[in-house]
Amino acid sequence: MKDQWRLIHKIGEGAYGEIYSAKNTETNEIAAIKLERADSKKQVLKLEVAVLKKLRGSNYVCKLKTWGRHSDWNFMVMELCGENLSELRKYQGGKFDLVTTLQIGIQIITIIEEIHTLGYIHRDIKPSNFVVGLTPDKRRNIYLIDFGLARKYTTNEGELRPEREVAGFRGTARYASLNSHNSRDLSRRDDMWSILFVLIEFATGSLPWRKLRDKDKIGEMKTEGLGPDLVEGLPPQFFQFLDHLQTLSFTDQPDYKFLKKLMQQALTNSGGNILRSYPWESTSP
Repeated sequence: MKDQWRLIHKIGEGAYGEIYSAKNTETNEIAAIKLERADSKKQVLKLEVAVLKKLRGSNYVCKLKTWGRHSDWNFMVMELCGENLSELRKYQGGKFDLVTTLQIGIQIITIIEEIHTLGYIHRDIKPSNFVVGLTPDKRRNIYLIDFGLARKYTTNEGELRPEREVAGFRGTARYASLNSHNSRDLSRRDDMWSILFVLIEFATGSLPWRKLRDKDKIGEMKTEGLGPDLVEGLPPQFFQFLDHLQTLSFTDQPDYKFLKKLMQQALTNSGGNILRSYPWESTSP
């Protein structure tokens, strides 16, 4: 890696590694490099590479370029993308306007539908795991990143894997489904619960459990607070979204078409247009 890529600066870090922007010394190409110590107990990067190799045909993930091991580090080189939706929300004063939220909603439901169609659930849907394109022609595009917690929910024959009786907590407490707090096995419905929480936060600027840090206390609030009050003040389509999710069992496929239609209805009713420019399109990262 040292012969081809030169690290420029750190652009992020997580529980399992660090991310840098880097320059190819032969072609001058700029990319993102994710690093993980090779002696790490949890070899998350290898799992992420395996998932991204399966998703290589997707238009909704940052392109995987190469991967391997150099010295004491596992590494993965990917297309460099722009800011994440958490950062972009802060630039807008902590929340997006309703039209922007609904535009994003249609895009990210489409993204998750494709990931599910390819046989994977993400299990860590949150604003910082969605990024926008870096170049002007890609600023409208949203991409899903960080597949370190992703899991294949189908067998090689395309059958659903059976539900496990107990599974550990997966995800980020603020956006995790109640099933995750209850240590239940996760499925497609749980990614959609996380999307709903994300969209509520985008539109209103917060979630009822925003100030809590303890995941068990957050789980208690979700146990009591997943009724109509959660979407109070939002278009009625958000309640229909919530209602649909509450009908889903472990094996059920979410009705992505219906959920996107709800977002489109709310968008039309609010006088918006799916083609309206995003607030960040006129800026460069």
